[in-house]
Amino acid sequence: MRGATPHDIDVATSASPEQVKALFERTIDTGIEHGTVMVVIEGQGTEVTTFRTESGYSDNRRPDKVEFVNSLIEDLKRRDFTINAMAMTEEMAIIDPFGGRGDLDSGIIRAVGVPEERFSEDALRMLRAIRFSGQLNFRIDPSTKQAISEHAENLQFVAMERIKAELDKIMVSVAPDISMKYLTETRLSCYLPSGGLFEIDWSEYPAGNDPLSGWFYLLYQNGETFNSIRDYRFSNQDRKDLQHALEASRLPHWDDWVFYSFTERQLALVQAVSHKTVEVKRRQQALPVRSKSELAANGRDLMEWTGKKAGPWLKEWTRQMEKAVVERRLANNKERIKDWFIDEYQRHT
Repeated sequence: MRGATPHDIDVATSASPEQVKALFERTIDTGIEHGTVMVVIEGQGTEVTTFRTESGYSDNRRPDKVEFVNSLIEDLKRRDFTINAMAMTEEMAIIDPFGGRGDLDSGIIRAVGVPEERFSEDALRMLRAIRFSGQLNFRIDPSTKQAISEHAENLQFVAMERIKAELDKIMVSVAPDISMKYLTETRLSCYLPSGGLFEIDWSEYPAGNDPLSGWFYLLYQNGETFNSIRDYRFSNQDRKDLQHALEASRLPHWDDWVFYSFTERQLALVQAVSHKTVEVKRRQQALPVRSKSELAANGRDLMEWTGKKAGPWLKEWTRQMEKAVVERRLANNKERIKDWFIDEYQRHT
């Protein structure tokens, strides 16, 4: 209906999980306690889920009770938003009991049934509404928005991994500024770690394909360090990239040593918000060496030429050698490096 190509297809059925398994040669129990079985045909897997109702959400996420039913309408009632509560028959007919098609055409995010009930079932749905607004460039229905505001505090009971996954999707959405505005207006930001950091002007944020760019923009605009968002449980690599990008953003000039010392991703994060137009990849490819492994000499050579054992001195002199080669003050040739090193070492010791 939107002209977009679906990336996956989920199948719903009145057949029980046991009946589904009996019909196909190969199946995988991906979530059989909730009625979901993956059917594998010619190496391709399709999830098939039995119509069900859910009740009791004591942890604000998972239902305490799941009951299989024969009614598709009953199954669709438990969905989050009307645009997600539609189904299609094998004859391509649309089943739309809650007006999802109209909301899709009008660009509206509206909870199915009573918004308060949907959000009490899974508090993450509030953040999903915010995410969909920016991802689809839709507006949130007033009653749904009001319910989010009234239940915003329940977001603090949602696992951080799930929250960050939604925020990551906002960072790469079509209109992240729309989502961030709703995040503040509904008070959801008040229940996020360092939530006040999100309350900045996102209209100039150049969204791309890397969610880390949004987190960098957040820190850069607020003048904050990585520690202010550490509760979001970034991977070690993402943490390192953010910290190094912030370091690079403070450098007034990018020379060959900068292009050598920082990765393409780290410098790209800075470029996106600082309007630097230099071609990072081209500059890096033009360097005499791209890593220590490409140097014609290494630490073992330095120890051999001095007769000394490894120690703090070795790290410092290896760095000096590395920097001299990168800055083209020294040719990447072992004999040239040896002559340079012996001369410099004797002058400074």
